[in-house]
Amino acid sequence: MKKLTRSSLAADLKWDNQTPYSTEFNDIYYNPEQGIEESIYVFLEANRISRKVTIHSKNLTVAETGFGTGLNFLITSTEWLHSTSKNGTLIYISAEKFPLRKSDLQKALEQWSEFAELSKQLLDQYPIACEGFHTLSFAEGRIKLILMFGDAAECYSKLHAEVDAWYLDGFAPSKNPEMWSPELFEQIGRLSKPGTTFSTFTAAGIVRRGLQAVGFDVKKQKGFGRKREMLVGTFIEEKDLQPAKAPWFNLPEIPMPDSVVVVGGGLAGCSTAYALAKRGVKVTLIEKEPELATAGSGNPQGALYAKLPVKPTKQGELHITGLLHTLNLLKREDPEQTYWKQSGVVQLATSEKEKQRQQSMIQGDYYPESLVTHKQKEQLAEILGTETQHSGLLFPEAGWVSPKDLCQHLCTYENINIIHTELTALEFIDGCWQLHTQGNQALSATHVVICAAEHTRSFAQTTHLPLKTIRGQVSIINAPESTPLPKAVVCGEGYISPAKNGRLCFGATFDLNGKERNVSSEDHLENISNLTEILPKLGQKISADKDQLTGRTAFRCSTPDYMPIVGPAPVHEQFTETFAQLRKDRKWNFGDAQPEHFQNLYVNTGHGSKGLITCPISAELIASMLCSEPLPLPKELIDMINPCRFIIKNLIKQAI
Repeated sequence: MKKLTRSSLAADLKWDNQTPYSTEFNDIYYNPEQGIEESIYVFLEANRISRKVTIHSKNLTVAETGFGTGLNFLITSTEWLHSTSKNGTLIYISAEKFPLRKSDLQKALEQWSEFAELSKQLLDQYPIACEGFHTLSFAEGRIKLILMFGDAAECYSKLHAEVDAWYLDGFAPSKNPEMWSPELFEQIGRLSKPGTTFSTFTAAGIVRRGLQAVGFDVKKQKGFGRKREMLVGTFIEEKDLQPAKAPWFNLPEIPMPDSVVVVGGGLAGCSTAYALAKRGVKVTLIEKEPELATAGSGNPQGALYAKLPVKPTKQGELHITGLLHTLNLLKREDPEQTYWKQSGVVQLATSEKEKQRQQSMIQGDYYPESLVTHKQKEQLAEILGTETQHSGLLFPEAGWVSPKDLCQHLCTYENINIIHTELTALEFIDGCWQLHTQGNQALSATHVVICAAEHTRSFAQTTHLPLKTIRGQVSIINAPESTPLPKAVVCGEGYISPAKNGRLCFGATFDLNGKERNVSSEDHLENISNLTEILPKLGQKISADKDQLTGRTAFRCSTPDYMPIVGPAPVHEQFTETFAQLRKDRKWNFGDAQPEHFQNLYVNTGHGSKGLITCPISAELIASMLCSEPLPLPKELIDMINPCRFIIKNLIKQAI
């Protein structure tokens, strides 16, 4: 990620009565007198959206080059809702280099009462101004908005999608020539197919020539109102696909599933089942235990936040994206906050090294204050309602979640059927997966997603995945009445959440070698010691009452690079054979070599202690892959968590 300061990503604008005006580009965001009429004429009518809605009764993908106030999105979404059955999904993709501040967006949206419900949903989910992809859901999942913050050409270069219609919006080429670049036109061509249409308000020659060069038949037609001309066109050229630089990351094309078996009833499995069920797919969720979320996802409370790197990294981008995605999911599914609380999270600097790390991060000015801000110990004591000896970071939008309650809620969706049994093997026979169980139940499915934590390795197809377990123990006690309790989650070496149902949950230990499943007094003492470091009075009180402690032990499922494993399951033997030349030359040109995957078999595992922020976004990625939708993450992040990455790394290291 390139450097962005806290202020550089936000739009700098002024208001002329009720019309927003960009000071950066010296231009208005929309026609102040006929904004809706102009958008309908230039974008919806010119792209024949009403006709496309009828033809694409299942999914329609519209892409835009400047989100602005979201007016085009609101109009298109309204057309979709009025014209389609409940089965179809509008997937609207938009890039915005300078997103409006939420207060400015709200002011703009207040002018259009006809879009009040959609506007409210947009404002409720509007992401913090962090560069990257943000997926928002509207109208019970019938509309998806992939809002990409960053340069349009760069964002679209990372997108995996096939677009049906392009709205080439944005400030005029004369005022914003950088956006209307050959690089952008190249990506528009890459993401189009024969029959894809475009329209734009401008008739500038640079735009006409750029679109013709990438395969569009471009025509002029009368512009809106007093504007003489505008451009429209259709993609007519079959693309000559260039060999991928890293062909092992190529994703397989698969048929749309009618039903899917999801193996595993923790956060990964329940999130995946939910993401598929919301798309109308019938899901059978298999969990070997009598209840959902009995392993690593079974703790009473978990901290919902992302520990940020000093400088932005791909891993940090995934965690921020996942955090914001989970927050929107929780707001939609539990607006009353019955099993989660947006209490804020405080990350204390309990050592000089951590204090310097936090100072470097804030001075780097990469993250917006709405995501993270620095506070002195006196300020934190006021926020927490209890004394602390350390300064630290405040994540105001973060909080805590009961993972078990979240899992149970996600699986109440009508398309999910839960079976409690243990799978012993998977076999692909005659185009279908046969699932063998201990009870000899007859189960089969065309598509399978394994979300079984470390037990994912129990199956022959996935035994090569390098999964490891990390033992952790939390301590639980009745909240003492005589000692101030934290009002927000507090993190140091361990963490503690605000009381839930009169109980405090704190911990957790991190034991790389531990195998014991019992709750140990030694781990209780370690948790108390870490708690006392961050909240002395509370720690001392609990230490005096340590005989009343109960606890819970679980095993986090992690990977060598501490990133999850999400995507199609590779065939290990064929991968090592096809890409064997990597042992000698990592820069070898593999030409038309293609990776081989097990047909319709996917994996979602290895989330470690980050499951609350990585499981839901990973589930959205898996569901989008299975349903052939635009993918909700940039390609570089999808590659980073691809299950085949370890095979490739081992070939390069000559470890296999």
